[in-house]
Amino acid sequence: MPTFNTTFNQELANTITPDHTLLRKHVEALCSTSEYRNYKNKGAQKEATDYIHTTFEEYGYEVKLQEFEAAGDKYINLIAFYGDPNLPRVVVGAHYDTFGDQHGADDNASGIAGVLEIARLLQLHNPNIDFCVELVAYANEERPFFTTKGMGSYIHAQKNYKDNIDMLLMVCLEMIGYFDDSKNSQSYPISSLNMLYPKEANFIALVGNLDNHNTVKKFKRGLQLTSKVPTYSINAPSSIRGLANSDHRNYWNFKQNALMVTDTSYFRNPHYHLKSDLPETLNFQKMSEVVKGTFFAITEITR
Repeated sequence: MPTFNTTFNQELANTITPDHTLLRKHVEALCSTSEYRNYKNKGAQKEATDYIHTTFEEYGYEVKLQEFEAAGDKYINLIAFYGDPNLPRVVVGAHYDTFGDQHGADDNASGIAGVLEIARLLQLHNPNIDFCVELVAYANEERPFFTTKGMGSYIHAQKNYKDNIDMLLMVCLEMIGYFDDSKNSQSYPISSLNMLYPKEANFIALVGNLDNHNTVKKFKRGLQLTSKVPTYSINAPSSIRGLANSDHRNYWNFKQNALMVTDTSYFRNPHYHLKSDLPETLNFQKMSEVVKGTFFAITEITR
């Protein structure tokens, strides 16, 4: 895995301007499809992908559709590039599908909204970077495809691996909008973690594996320099419950550098996989701080 130094562009850090109203707009649009946007409802998924496609284009991107088959049906990943795809690459991705019959505001309209806002910020700030940012909206993260080769992120990771893409990092945005300052609102997969991490669900977490301590450390520093939301991190075996529960898992499978940015999902959000996972449960101001820090950490990752 690559290692990085610790110099940062403080001038850029001071000028990043995420828009929480746009984040809300994206989440509400994805939660307003005619049906729930799960894998069965192809019409609703088309409404969601059309919205993502149009938004990318409005921000000045050419959109590539990565089509694939899973369980006898057709699905698509949407891809947009900032910079030259022939350069080394940082992938920033989130899944647009939901689990079952629910709107999925946090899971994972919030992640898609983050990808779209990072796409806008790249065009707005035009950072001087020596790599390409590949922005991806994935199909099929949820069951029945989770952990299978039918995940959109598996298709994408496998293709980049087979194409010998020089992968610097994959950043997975998985549920980034739910926060709670109440005491004991945060839980953990292992009880001993209660001694090391907050009991209040008011932070964002970075999740890495045992191979990318340096990457996670550098990325965490980028968030801490720019975001008003506290940032905590963990590098641990992927076998620990919850640590591989999103699209980054497939990049780990192909021995690629990947981390997850998350509000910790069902370890804090009581609306997880329920119809109550709605836009009004999210904190868009804090979510914009997460996006701000994530954008900065991405643009600084090779400095």
